[in-house]
Amino acid sequence: MSARYTDDAPGPMPQFAFPRLTSAVKTLLIMLAAIQLVMFALYMQSTPTYLRILQVLWLDPSAWSESFPLVPVWQLATYGLLHDVQGLGHLLGNLMILYFMGTMLEEELGRRRFLWTYAGAQLAGALLYLVAAWLGMPSHPALGASGACYGVMIAAATLFPERRVYLLIFPIKLRWLAIGILVLTLYAALVQMKGVQDGTAHLIHLGGIAYGFLAVRTGLVRKDPVEILERRRAVAQVERATSDAQHVDQLLEKIARQGIGSLSKSEREFLKKASSRK
Repeated sequence: MSARYTDDAPGPMPQFAFPRLTSAVKTLLIMLAAIQLVMFALYMQSTPTYLRILQVLWLDPSAWSESFPLVPVWQLATYGLLHDVQGLGHLLGNLMILYFMGTMLEEELGRRRFLWTYAGAQLAGALLYLVAAWLGMPSHPALGASGACYGVMIAAATLFPERRVYLLIFPIKLRWLAIGILVLTLYAALVQMKGVQDGTAHLIHLGGIAYGFLAVRTGLVRKDPVEILERRRAVAQVERATSDAQHVDQLLEKIARQGIGSLSKSEREFLKKASSRK
């Protein structure tokens, strides 16, 4: 995949434009590259130490089944931070998807919603992989951000199906790119279910793809759990303030009718707190 192709530019010739590096994508690129560098240094200095750390952090279905119910739940997050240190292709492929497709998605959704989408796709991929292993599909420990990156790519393609990018030197609409990736991933996953292993956790990719598509179709991609909680908290504060004001009015009326001595201890304390809040 190369620079973004814009088909709405003036003039008969297409224009190329490398996307502006957005905040969350920049953070993810730096973080993934830095972790790769640290893990590579560990691998070069002490392979046994590297392997011990890897066995704790990657997504290992056998560890989940053997330690149930005290499962290594942290692996749902940490497996997506690691990549194969014996080659850079795995990492570079994910970084390219993040740069070209992630920036597109973050520009549309904003930083926080983009990160929720990224994390949701990674989680969906991991859960699908674990469920398949639990059902008896042959599986091995998995690592990589591909599930999250595939989810981001499909979410962007679902939001902007007519937008074009250049795949090497060929312009292609995101709709067809997404369909092609889905077909290839589904085919590879089905072959893998027959026991043919190629070293790639295609079900994680498939889980990320499913999440990216469904998140857009259901509107989940537009939701921000933090924003929802903040809104609910603000509404609750307003409702509580309104209720307190009504209670104060009732107590003041009681004082006017029966005198201050008619108030109970709890009513006096409530009035004292209400006055201090003002």
